[in-house]
Amino acid sequence: MDDIKTTWSTKHERLTIAVLCVIGAIRMFVFNAAFPPFNNVDEESHFDLVYKYAHGDIPKTGVTKYSRNVMESVIIYRTWEYVAKPEDRIPPPLWTIPGAEKSPEFANDVSSLQQHVYNHEAGSFPVYYLLAGLWYKTGEILGLAEGELIYWIRFLNVPLFVLLIIVSYKAAENLYVEGDSARIALPLLVTFFPQDAFYSIGNDGLSPLLFAISFLMLLQIYNHKKSNWYHFLAGLFIAATFLTKVSNITIMFLLGLVLLLKIKKLNAEKKIKQYLPKLAILLAASLIPAGVWLARNYFVIGDALASAEKIAYSGWTVKPVSEMLNHPIFTTKGAAYFLTELTKTFWRGEFSWHNNVIANYGMDIFYIISTLVLVLASGIALLVKGKTCSETRFGIGMSFFVLIVSIFFLATLSILFDFGNWPCPSREKPYFTTGRLIGGVLLPFLIIYLDGLRRLLSFLKSSKYLLLAAAIIVIAITWSEISISMDVFKSQYNWFHLK
Repeated sequence: MDDIKTTWSTKHERLTIAVLCVIGAIRMFVFNAAFPPFNNVDEESHFDLVYKYAHGDIPKTGVTKYSRNVMESVIIYRTWEYVAKPEDRIPPPLWTIPGAEKSPEFANDVSSLQQHVYNHEAGSFPVYYLLAGLWYKTGEILGLAEGELIYWIRFLNVPLFVLLIIVSYKAAENLYVEGDSARIALPLLVTFFPQDAFYSIGNDGLSPLLFAISFLMLLQIYNHKKSNWYHFLAGLFIAATFLTKVSNITIMFLLGLVLLLKIKKLNAEKKIKQYLPKLAILLAASLIPAGVWLARNYFVIGDALASAEKIAYSGWTVKPVSEMLNHPIFTTKGAAYFLTELTKTFWRGEFSWHNNVIANYGMDIFYIISTLVLVLASGIALLVKGKTCSETRFGIGMSFFVLIVSIFFLATLSILFDFGNWPCPSREKPYFTTGRLIGGVLLPFLIIYLDGLRRLLSFLKSSKYLLLAAAIIVIAITWSEISISMDVFKSQYNWFHLK
């Protein structure tokens, strides 16, 4: 009877996950279609890189000129609604004006922009742009027009997000016992997570998926015996995670920690000699691809991270050590500002509309307070050593590790530079509070968040209340996201109006 009950429970879970995948796909499609090109988080720069990679033009500099075809698309399809004030008059889309694209004024605008505007994202790591470039070429083969191709690249976020939901469920399967409602609650929170970077062209949509896969595989390598092929694939995913976005360097720190802990564990079991080849495979598969790209950058561009030109273009300079130590982040007020702003943008993103951030003040307060309370609750429980099984404890511990390292990474960047006249970060507010930069740790963060919620609800003595609480949070998030995006859906520049 227990086996029959377990099978039914597993089937019930997987049916629920299938429903969540459908909901997640619909949500991704609708919101990607609703937001017009090109948003206020450098979407045109990422589009240009996708176009370049699709046509075999991999940048050899950290800052480069835009492709002419991209500039034409930017002028034709972009809207000023992201940055224009509410009282400003927004002209009709250029594609609705007959003959506008063939006018001398249009040609002059394209030439002027191509001459004076530069793509400062040219040195970005390649994995997303290779994938999106292949996706773009597929759209070309299907005969999509240029305006449709812009949205076609965005719609790549749909399968990527569905895969993220599936991976989150696989993580829940490994962290929680059969019948635990957290096995549904975790993918439920992922499905409705309101980060608007998922509605844009850019590597921020791929990072959470690859990081989640790498994170899960490293947990499995530590907890279980895995084959040589598993170690090899894990290494490739770790390399791909790092080579998607430099801020995903956290995965390399996790790799190092897991290797050290695994070696310690194997040494205690006196099995280290027979396992060393597998660890060597993992290390080689992780570091060789990453090392090859870094070496390519060093010899072709001049620095391994291909960031020096971008930093110079932005007007940033490295501060003297004495000034670094005087950074306001070392004050209570500064640290509070850094963490609260980072929390808000990590949850809901940074898109603006009519020069105002798309946000709900009440939900921002909820994100800040719930994150503080639940992360503290989980952290205290982890230190106290409750009755949680060892694999779950290890997963939560590693989640804390990558979250802390990621925050420390952004804090270090905040301290390091004088930002000159750059708007954000700036001299007045010298903080990297852009949550999407560390969006790779989405799954580990939600593992912590859910564990904290479980701790607060533990007095109710039933795991079903955890799922109910997660559902209430999801309903609030969904209501907020829809209500603050209504004006966006009305835009005459979006996919629903494209002809």
